[in-house]
Amino acid sequence: MGFITYNKLIKKVRIYFLIYFLILSGILLSSCKKSVNWDVECYTVEEKIFKTDFSNCETVEFNDHQDKIQRTDSLSSEWDLLQTHHCVGDFRISYEDGDRDQRYAEICADPTDPDNDVIKFKIIEPHIREGTHKKGRVQFNLNDNQCIKEFYQKVRLYIHPDMEYLKQWDEKVHWLSIAEFWNNANFAGERNPFRVTVSLFKLDEGPVDEMYFAVVGDRDIRIGGWDPIWVEINEDFSVPFGTWMEIEMYLLEGDEDSGRFYMSVTPVGGEKTILFDVHNTTQHPREKHADGYTHINPLKLYTSDKLIEFMSENDKNLEIYWDDWEFWRNKSID
Repeated sequence: MGFITYNKLIKKVRIYFLIYFLILSGILLSSCKKSVNWDVECYTVEEKIFKTDFSNCETVEFNDHQDKIQRTDSLSSEWDLLQTHHCVGDFRISYEDGDRDQRYAEICADPTDPDNDVIKFKIIEPHIREGTHKKGRVQFNLNDNQCIKEFYQKVRLYIHPDMEYLKQWDEKVHWLSIAEFWNNANFAGERNPFRVTVSLFKLDEGPVDEMYFAVVGDRDIRIGGWDPIWVEINEDFSVPFGTWMEIEMYLLEGDEDSGRFYMSVTPVGGEKTILFDVHNTTQHPREKHADGYTHINPLKLYTSDKLIEFMSENDKNLEIYWDDWEFWRNKSID
């Protein structure tokens, strides 16, 4: 075989290999899940999916990193109905890792009314390994959902008075999440992951007088981590500690023209304050299939090892309480 003929053969092999590689890449990309329900037909009738006041309930271990909730006064309950609802794939209390000495959720007495049952989320020490650091998590998981494109929830929240001590910390606080909504979840293998996260923020280092509610809409850019598309911080309302407040949240799937996030707070004995009314994208900018919020953490306590250790080293409780939780789909808000 001549030198020129040999070179032509090598070029052809390279071209064939390139074509094969491109075809294979296309197959792999197309096989990545668009969403768990991208091709499901959904109706738009307003529906209350669930409501509870946590009375006569208990948490029970489901496996080593999840709990479930059941009633103590009957064999069947609203929790069973939630678990079997056609729009909810699965409901659990999730910790990801660790044991009860490090974190837990439990039904307990209201800190302001011993006759009222509520649910408490508590983190004692970091229990989840992430790279060279750890973190802590207690949250409700509504996973593998279908047809939840417009989500509304109302719940009462009580932040333990000890958590006000975070105002004295030398560090800023940008990671203390209390709710999260996934429009395509990266951990579920869906394409174009996007999330909306509600958090408590401390904006400055050193002692401060106030902490604030914040909400972030960000997209997963894979190698580079998370890229915030929009961030809202309400500095006109100081987070109240040691008192109950009613929280309303509303989320509508859409692009920068049609998406919306709304949140209001009404402290006991106080007036209703609209914290956020964001009209912006609530899905990944590249999203072509409007498929709803497949994974939702409606109630959550999630933060870093440094924050957890600061609280524990100063003998302070890192815990929040929830009560009177209800959520709807296809429920609009003015």
